[in-house]
Amino acid sequence: MKEYATFKAMGYRNFYLLGVVFEEAIIMAALGFLPGFTVSLGLYALTRNATNLPLYMTLARAFQVQILTFIMCLISGAIATPSCHASRSK
Repeated sequence: MKEYATFKAMGYRNFYLLGVVFEEAIIMAALGFLPGFTVSLGLYALTRNATNLPLYMTLARAFQVQILTFIMCLISGAIATPSCHASRSK
């Protein structure tokens, strides 16, 4: 909260700060997807070998998970940004 107050005192606008948070959320979503995708490929192979079921990670499924990850990170970033809520409550 102190950092947001400092940026506000320096003249930064709410939308600029929200943009910075969104940029960080997108970076975190991209970096978090890579290890998660790798682990899921291993789990798919493990399950496929253990059960003899035709389970595969398709490109469409991976893309859908990536899009949903971006959306969740953007929503959590918007909720966590206090600068957008502080100006409306007064």
